[in-house]
Amino acid sequence: MADHRLFLIDSFGFIFRAYYARTSSGASPMRTSQGIPTEAVYVFHNMIRRLLAEYSPTHIAAVFESKEPTFREKEFPAYKANRPEMPPDLAAQIPHVRRMLEAMSVPVLECSGYEADDVIGTVARAAAEQGTEVVVVSSDKDLLQLVGGSVSMLDPAKDDVWYDAEKALEFMGVEPDRIPDLLALKGDKVDNIPGAPGIGEKGAKDLLQQFGSLEALLERAPEVQRKSYRQSLETHREQILMSKRLATVETAAPVPWSLPQLQVRPPDRHDLEQLYRELEFFSLLKTVVEAAEDSAANADYQTLSRVEEVEDCLENLPPEARVAVALQPGSGNLLEGNVIGLSHKAGWGRAVPAEFAPSLTAWLEDAAKPKAAHDVKSLLVELARLGIEGRGFTDDALLMAFLLSADPGGCSLEALALRRLGRTAGASAEERAAAAWELCERLEPELEAAGLRTLYDTIEVPLAPVLAGMERTGIRIEPEVLRAISAEMETEIARLTAGIHTLAGHEFNINSPQQLAKVLFEELALPAPERTGKTKSYSTAADVLESLAAEHAIARLVLEYRQLAKLKGTYVDALPALINPRTGRLHTTLNPAGAATGRLSSSEPNLQNIPIRTAQGRGIRAAFVPEPGWKLLVADYSQIELRLLAHLSRDPVLLEAFRNGEDIHTRTAAEVFGTPPLMVTPEQRRRAKAVNFGIVYGQSAFGLSAQLGIPRQEAEEYIASYFERYAGVRRFIDKCIAEARSTRYARTMFDRRRPIPDIHSSNPSARGFAERTAVNTPLQGAAADLIKLAMVRIDAEFRRRSLNTRMLLQVHDELIFESPPEEIDETAALVRREMETVHRLEVPLLVELGIGDNWRDAK
Repeated sequence: MADHRLFLIDSFGFIFRAYYARTSSGASPMRTSQGIPTEAVYVFHNMIRRLLAEYSPTHIAAVFESKEPTFREKEFPAYKANRPEMPPDLAAQIPHVRRMLEAMSVPVLECSGYEADDVIGTVARAAAEQGTEVVVVSSDKDLLQLVGGSVSMLDPAKDDVWYDAEKALEFMGVEPDRIPDLLALKGDKVDNIPGAPGIGEKGAKDLLQQFGSLEALLERAPEVQRKSYRQSLETHREQILMSKRLATVETAAPVPWSLPQLQVRPPDRHDLEQLYRELEFFSLLKTVVEAAEDSAANADYQTLSRVEEVEDCLENLPPEARVAVALQPGSGNLLEGNVIGLSHKAGWGRAVPAEFAPSLTAWLEDAAKPKAAHDVKSLLVELARLGIEGRGFTDDALLMAFLLSADPGGCSLEALALRRLGRTAGASAEERAAAAWELCERLEPELEAAGLRTLYDTIEVPLAPVLAGMERTGIRIEPEVLRAISAEMETEIARLTAGIHTLAGHEFNINSPQQLAKVLFEELALPAPERTGKTKSYSTAADVLESLAAEHAIARLVLEYRQLAKLKGTYVDALPALINPRTGRLHTTLNPAGAATGRLSSSEPNLQNIPIRTAQGRGIRAAFVPEPGWKLLVADYSQIELRLLAHLSRDPVLLEAFRNGEDIHTRTAAEVFGTPPLMVTPEQRRRAKAVNFGIVYGQSAFGLSAQLGIPRQEAEEYIASYFERYAGVRRFIDKCIAEARSTRYARTMFDRRRPIPDIHSSNPSARGFAERTAVNTPLQGAAADLIKLAMVRIDAEFRRRSLNTRMLLQVHDELIFESPPEEIDETAALVRREMETVHRLEVPLLVELGIGDNWRDAK
C-alpha cells in the first residue's frame, strides 16, 4: 500500500448536489437569521469532515472549475450550453464554501481555461506516477475513465460506492479507458456532447466490444452491419471525433501543484469558529469550542464549606451588584447536585452546598436585592423545593435571548454560552452562575437597542413567578375517569382494527407505514402519492390519508384509528403515571420560550394539544378536576385573533361588526355571499368561518378548497370577494409583508419581533411560508402578549385580595383556575374584568366564562 493517499474532491459536483437535494426534497432552505443561504456550505462541509474522519487521507484537495472559458467551449461553443444558470441562492454560498475550505486547511486547486475534471485528471495521473494512492471523490461517471492502477473513485452520494477498474467496467459496460469512446458514440445530454446520431448506449457498447476502440471502429466503419449505424459513423466522423475530445479528461493541464502543499493539516480553529458562528452552524461550533481554559485557569471559583463563609460572601457582595444565581444540574432534578452558585462578575463564582441554603434564604427572598439567572421561572420552582421563595429576580438571560431571537431551540444556557461567550456553560453551579451573569451583561444592551425593554419589564419578567406558581400548584386529575375512557377506547380501537383488516382482506400491522402502504397502494390500488425519501417508499402521512378518506373507507378508518391510538397513548394511559405522589397532582412545565410566536408551550406532559372538538378529547378534559369541594373556572378569549385583525387593520366592516356585537362569521357570510344576515345558512356560515380563520393563517385558495371540499376556483372567488368587502384587511396584509421585506422580521403591537429570514427567498414555498408568517405573527404574537399580561395582573390582584383561588393552566387563549365556592363569583368578575380591560383596542375584548366540576363541563 502506498505511503500517501490523496483525495481529489470534485467540489462543484457535490455543492450542486447538496443544494438541489434539499430544494427538491421540499425541505425548508437553510438560512441564517439574517437570511444568508447555507445548505450547500453545510452539507459539503460535513461530507469533507466525514471523509477525513473515516478514510484518513494523508493529502487532500478540493478542485474547482475555471471561471474562464475552457478549451472545450472554444472548440464547441454549445458545450454544456443546456445547463441552467447557477441559482442566486447557490451562487451566494460559493464564497462561504471557499472560506470554509480555507478554515479547514483544505487546499483548493483550479486552472485557468480548464474544467475541474481536467485538474483532477492531471493531478491524479502525476500523483499516481509518484507512487501515491489517488482517490477521486465524485459522482460524475465521466471521471471513471481515470480509474485504474493506484487511482480509484469514491462516490459518497451512493453510500460510499468505491470504484476500481473492475467495478467501473461493471458499471459502465466498457473498460475505464474506453469511456471517452463510449461517450463519443452515444453522446452526453448533460454536457451537450452530440455523439453519433442514431447510436444509443447499447449500440455504442456493442460496437466497442466488436471493434475495440473508437478509432478502429471509424477506420472499419464499412464493416458495420447495421445500416443506420454505418451511415452515422461515415457521415458524422468529425463530430464523433470532436465528441471524444470533449469527453476525454485532460491529464496534462498546467496545474500549479505539489504533493507537500496538499498534505492534510489541522484546521484553523479560530477561523472555523468565526465561520460557524457567522453561518449559525451551532452544532458544529460546539465541536470546536471548548471550555475556555485560560479564563478557567484565571477564574476565581470556590466552594464555601462553612456557614461563616456564606455569610461573609453575602456581606462582601457589592451593594448594588446584580448577582446571578444558578443550580448545579443533575439528572432530572436540578437540586440533585445540592449546590447553589452565585456570581456577580465574569470569572468569579461561589458554590454554596444546599446544607448551607438557610444562610442564603433571607438574601434570596429579599426583593430589594437585584438578582439574575438563566430561566428564572425554573430556578424559582427548584428553590421552592428547598423552602425558599425567590424574589428580586429582575434579569433573565433566557428571556432576553428569546426576545432577541424568537428561537426556542437556541436559548438554553449551553447554547447561549457557546454562541455568545465562545465557551461551554460549565458543569458546576458557580460556573453556570458566572455564565448567566455574563450573558445578561451582553444581552441587556441588545435588548435596549432592539426596543424590547418594555415588553421584557412589563410582561416577560413579571410572568416568571406566576408560571412558577402554576407549575408548583399543578392540577388534579381523576385516574378512574381515564381508566374508564381507556377501556372504551380499547374497544373502539379493536372495532376499527377489525374494520381495516376486513377492507384489506387480511390482517397486517396498521402501525407499520410500510405494511400500510403496501395494502393501500399495491394491494387495493388506491391513488398513490409520489414515492419519497431514499427508499422511494409511499407516504402514509395524515395529509395523504385525508385526501383519500372521502372516497375510500379504509383511509378514513386508519385516520380514526391513529387519532384514537395517539390520544390513548399520549394522554389517557400516560397521565395517571405522571401524577406526583407527593402532591397528588399533575405538574406540567410551562415554557415562556417555547414558541416563536411568543405563546407559552407545555411539556411533560403537553396539555395544550388535547382536542376540544372531538368527543374523546372532551372526555379526557372531564378527568381534570379542582380541589375537592371547589370549582373550576375557565376563562376564554372569544375570537381574539379576529378582534386583533380588526384592531390592526382598522377595517370598517370588521370594526362595525365587533363593536355591534355581531356574529363575525355570519357577517362575513353576508358580505361574501351577498345575503342578508338573517338569511345566512349554516353552510354559508361554516364556509365564512373557514375564510375568516384562513385569512388569519394565510391560507391559500388551494388549502381552502381542500378544507371545504369545493373547487379551487370557487375558493379563489370566496377569497377575492372577502378582500373586496374587507379592503382594510388586504391593506394590512400587504403592509405586514412589505415591512417584513424591509426589516426581515415581523413585529407585534407590543414590539415582540420574530425574524423572517426567508422573506426574500427564491424558493416559492419558503417565501410563501415567510409571507404567511409575516401576517400571522402580529396577530398570534399580540394574542400571546395580551393573555400573558392578563395573567400578571390577575395574579397580582389575587395576592392583593389574599384570595385562595389558584391559577392552574394556560392553554392558548384560555385560563383555568380552581376556586373555593365562597370566592367563585368574586374570582369570575375579577378575571373577566382584568382580561377584557388588559389593553385598549379599537374593538371590545370579550371573555367567555365557564364554571364546573371539571374542565369539560366548565366550557
